[in-house]
Amino acid sequence: FDEARVKITAPLNVNGIYHTRVKIVDDNIKPFLYYSDNGKKGAVAATISKYPNGREKMSFFFGLGSWSQSSVIINHLWLTWGTRSLFNGFRRVYFTPHIDDVFLGTELVDPKTNSMEGEEVFRTTAFDFQKIAQFQKDVLTIMPEGSFYRVELAFNGNGILINGDYDHSIQVDAERYVDLEFVMKPGTGEKRWPKENYQFTLANLAAFEKDDLYKYFYHNETAQKEFFWSSHTFTHENLDNVSRSDVDNEIRLNIELAKKLGIHNKDYWSGGTIITPQISGLHSKDALEVFRKYGITSATGDLSRPAICNTNNPYLPFLTTMESSNLEGFPVIPRTPTEVYYFCSTKAENTWMYNQLYHEFFGKDSTFEEILQRESERTLLLMTKLRHEAHQFHQANLRYYPKEGKFGESLLEDWTRSVVNLYTKYVEWPLISIKIDKQAETFIERSKLEACGHETKLIIENNKVVGVSVSASSGDCTVPITVPGSVNKSSLPTGATLEQIGKDPLTVWVPL
Repeated sequence: FDEARVKITAPLNVNGIYHTRVKIVDDNIKPFLYYSDNGKKGAVAATISKYPNGREKMSFFFGLGSWSQSSVIINHLWLTWGTRSLFNGFRRVYFTPHIDDVFLGTELVDPKTNSMEGEEVFRTTAFDFQKIAQFQKDVLTIMPEGSFYRVELAFNGNGILINGDYDHSIQVDAERYVDLEFVMKPGTGEKRWPKENYQFTLANLAAFEKDDLYKYFYHNETAQKEFFWSSHTFTHENLDNVSRSDVDNEIRLNIELAKKLGIHNKDYWSGGTIITPQISGLHSKDALEVFRKYGITSATGDLSRPAICNTNNPYLPFLTTMESSNLEGFPVIPRTPTEVYYFCSTKAENTWMYNQLYHEFFGKDSTFEEILQRESERTLLLMTKLRHEAHQFHQANLRYYPKEGKFGESLLEDWTRSVVNLYTKYVEWPLISIKIDKQAETFIERSKLEACGHETKLIIENNKVVGVSVSASSGDCTVPITVPGSVNKSSLPTGATLEQIGKDPLTVWVPL
């Protein structure tokens, strides 16, 4: 448990799993897990056997399932024990919320009138962002040592125009009128923008400066650096069936706004990856080629859509094909949706919407606490499987509301605290937020690692492991090697780096 940084108090169970109770009759067999009988130590559940020739064996007297949280944790136990914490690979949990639709307003649901289309339009304020910035610091007190938490703001510049001077905002039909996985024939997309190669007018520029959020973030590095930043296109136009010129306007103008705000090319800016509106445009060669024109070399996907996921290996990006997009090899980086909805800003709104969707499934209405418990269990399973997807939220989910009992001060905060509180019952692994460009890089590097034919060998002298050799037979890649202790730095190959965060083991990154 200590080597795996798994808590000895982790609430493991065999619920729904076939299991057997055994009795130990050989003193060379040592039990290390027991079943619980009404809170007391019961029959043996797992053992370690030692043989005269030095061989050791770990045995579990129950099955394992990939759907079982306890099974996933036990996998970490046996792998760490079996390898003596020396293995090819690294253990890391990336935990990054993505906030879509930043700067736009959102029409909220209205539980009081039982309406999906309420009258209130909510837009995050500077105060909301300040509260989230403070929360990002405060939440570290309940996270494991070495953690870092920061949200990614995916923004739409037209939201600034709408709120600065609506009459000088860009009016574009942003809806999707084709099937979700529609593959657009190149050159056939609709032209919805008022003109091609649209340039900001003097009236547009004046409207920007009237907006409170523009004034708050404008070259305000203190406020900007509290967050990661990326583009969500300028107007939030769905890109599935629109012209190349529309896509060009959407991408170019949002980059121009990023430059005006002073966030472009900062350490917290991501210009190489995009979160498209409604995860659109990924089946359009025209859109993908415009992305590349502006240095965007990957885009965010959605785990709820198998057509744009790598169903063979969820740890790798989906690469577009001629069949999927009329273009080969554009990486789509997976992201997981949450049950925190884009048109909800309070506990009451989100609970009402959840029950509209799931009342029939559960046979009753669910409480906000029950919703968060299910969300935490779903998310924890992904995290402990070392899945590196980011988590999807929207700007309305940042709305501040007062503390009430154990909940507050926003939907994002309540969701995060719930997930972290469950996570820390099991493990002590640091939680690390990374910007979207870095996230894309980790998935793409994993693809290179899978393809390079890398091989790791233990060097043994006098029945002891004294070193590790690493090689690759085809292509460049960087191989992570986890080691149980320190290493002789003089023996490291050129370019190798060392990384250790919190209580995580040391990882040696070897470029090949």
